[in-house]
Amino acid sequence: MPKVNLELQLKFLNELEDALMDALSQYAGEGAGKLAELKYMQREVERAKRVIAERQNQEQPSPHRFIEDDYREMAYS
Repeated sequence: MPKVNLELQLKFLNELEDALMDALSQYAGEGAGKLAELKYMQREVERAKRVIAERQNQEQPSPHRFIEDDYREMAYS
């Protein structure tokens, strides 16, 4: 499976989020349908950013995780 560059995806999503904020302010006086669509897109960008953050955390194990594993192991000894 090819390795995905999460940093590049996050950069793209940040730029997309900025563009959506600009579009929301630009089309503030437009119909409710256009604004609803832009807000939906903004929510999807936020969701995608959360998914990427979770994947980044999975790739870089926290040092606290190992400490917790040690305590769990001692509790069952």
